[in-house]
This record gives sequence, structure tokens and C-alpha cells, in this order.
Amino acid sequence: MPPQLRDRLSPWASDRGEAGRNGAPLNLTVAEPAAPLDELLQAVREATETLPAALLADTPGYNRASALHTGIADLCSAQGLATDSGHLLLSSGADAALRLISAAYLRPNSRVVLDSPTYPGALALFRGAGARLVSQPLTPTGWDMPALNDTLATIRPYLTYLIADFHNPTDLLMGEEDRTELGRRLHAYDTLVVFDETMRDLDLRDDATPPARGAARAGDRHVVYVGSLSKSLWPVLRVGWIRAHPDTVRRLAEHPLAGTLEPSPFGRLVASRMLKRRQAVADRRRAQLSKQRDHLAARLSVLPWCRFRVPQGGPSPWLELLDTDSRRLAGLAAARGLALTPGFHFSPDGALDRHLRLPFTLPPEAIDIAVDRLTEAHAALKGTH
Repeated sequence: MPPQLRDRLSPWASDRGEAGRNGAPLNLTVAEPAAPLDELLQAVREATETLPAALLADTPGYNRASALHTGIADLCSAQGLATDSGHLLLSSGADAALRLISAAYLRPNSRVVLDSPTYPGALALFRGAGARLVSQPLTPTGWDMPALNDTLATIRPYLTYLIADFHNPTDLLMGEEDRTELGRRLHAYDTLVVFDETMRDLDLRDDATPPARGAARAGDRHVVYVGSLSKSLWPVLRVGWIRAHPDTVRRLAEHPLAGTLEPSPFGRLVASRMLKRRQAVADRRRAQLSKQRDHLAARLSVLPWCRFRVPQGGPSPWLELLDTDSRRLAGLAAARGLALTPGFHFSPDGALDRHLRLPFTLPPEAIDIAVDRLTEAHAALKGTH
């Protein structure tokens, strides 16, 4: 690749502008790792060569046999969930998968139980479907299973949405004992359980053994897994999937929105080729993110006005602010060219004002700029700068 092009496509010059250089804005509302350029360009070249033949062979329908179906099925099976193409429905990203599930299963005032905090995109989609959101607060160390059981027993939700693997935004990882306990409790209630596994591959632990899947049986008709290549490979691929019982897959595939929420034919070709390079990309990405995480943690550890856990996975720590609310701090940071997501965006009921997400998906130099601007904003808030 020409050096000029590589420089333009580097993490410093992505779709987030010049990433803080020379006073340029920094947008940390999106936690996107950098694109794996060499593998991506090679996959695009290979996909371009095979596109004409693929378009001629392409037929409509969710159960079409494709290299991408096979690759994702093999990935799920290797991670402990026996899967074939009948268990899979492809989507143009995880949000598209959640939108399809919402459209197929939720009606106005349908009750949905979810963690607090949780992924803002899911909140928006469920609210858009007219659902009644019921929050189940997380503890600093994880999930309160007795409290969740009480909520399920009282609310009897139509859908329960959980992020058990490197939870967004807290990075919490559900342990095997809790997964087993959750599985026992979920089977007692007639609720569709959606496990969002978007962050599953961003495992930054030294022993990166894939998390167990003890919360559900592989053949359970009430359990749906949502996956995506956005964090493990590249968000712009817009490729995700729903892994569920074949009957559930058929129901979703028959919904009028299913066809419009599929990935493009070219996107499927590129993604199938990127899957073959997934392990190399994942290993390099984990090393890069671990370095950036540790750099951010070192910078934040000396700030007396916030506290956090060093993330064991995912793209960002979940900061607790000790002397102000995140809405005010984010407003002052925005005035200094740093866009952040305050905690209330992650709350089903608009709470969590004392929390802030701060991604470490940019290089250390950009992280330094972000922390400097955040520190300046806090000083201005306290009248000391």
C-alpha cells in the first residue's frame, strides 16, 4: 500500500477526522477499533474477483448456503455452541439483528428486562418498538441473580436482553457459576432471552479462553444469540447474525424486514474472506487494545476525581465521577473538542449521571490528548483552570 494512503487510513485519520492533531476534534462517542488494513484490502481484492459469479449464483432466502454461513457456523461451534446454517440468519450488523427481533417479537407496551447500564443502541431500538423497559441494576462486581430472578418473576417480560461477555459499558464478564444459575432461572419463565455477544471477541485477559455459554442449552427455542464482526474485524463491514433455534430463525426470516436488513452480497463476500484471517487480526487487535488500555489506565489512575476498574475486555472503562455529573463534564469537554457519551445514555431510566464511558480505541498519542482535554474540562468545572 502506498505510504500516503496508509497514512490517510491510519487510526489517526479515520472517519473521526485527525484524531485530535493540531486541535482537531476527538470523537470518543464511538468505540471502534482501527481497521486491519492489509487483511481488509486483500479480502476486498479477492471478493471483487468473485463478485460476478457470486451474483449469478445468489438466490434469495435466509437459508442460502454460503461461505459466510459456514464460517460463522464454524466459529459458533468452535466456541461451544453447535451450529449449522439452519441456526443462522445474517444481518447487516448487530443493530439490524436487534431491530428485526424487536419488530418480530415486541408490541407496544411489551415488557423488556435489561441491565442498567446497557448498550444505548438496544435502548433506542426497544423504545422505538414501544416496549416498556424494566431495568435490572448491575452491581460493581456483576449480576445480582436473586434480584434478577425476582424481577423476572414479577414482571414476566416478553423479552430479556443481556450482555454477558465484556458487558457494554461496564466490561463485566459473567462467571460460569452465574451463567449456570441464570440458565436455571430463565427456563422457569416464558421470556425470549437475547444474548448480545458483540463484545465477545474483545477479550483482553492474559488467558483469553472464550467465555463459557452455560446460560442456555443449544437447542433452546427461547434463547437467541446476536453476534457481529464489527468489533472483531471492522464495523464498516456491516455483518452480523442471529443464532437461534431453526424455528425461531424461520419466524424471523419470514418477517417483512428480514430482506432489507441483510448484509449486501459484496459485504458477505468480503466478510467470508476476513473470517479466514480472523485469528491473526484478533491476536494483533488484542495486543494493540491491551497496550492502549494500559496507557489510558495509567493516565486516569492519577486523577483523584474518578475511579474505575481496568477492563478485562471490551473497548472502554466505565468511569465513576466522584465530584460531578457526567452531563456537565461532557458539555465542557465538548467545548474543548472532545465528544463523550455521558452515563445517562446507558440507562433505561435516565440515571447514572455519575458515570462516563471513555474508549481506548485510538493510539496512545490520541488518548493523551483526550485525557488532557478531559482534565481541562474538569478543572474548568471546578473553577481552578
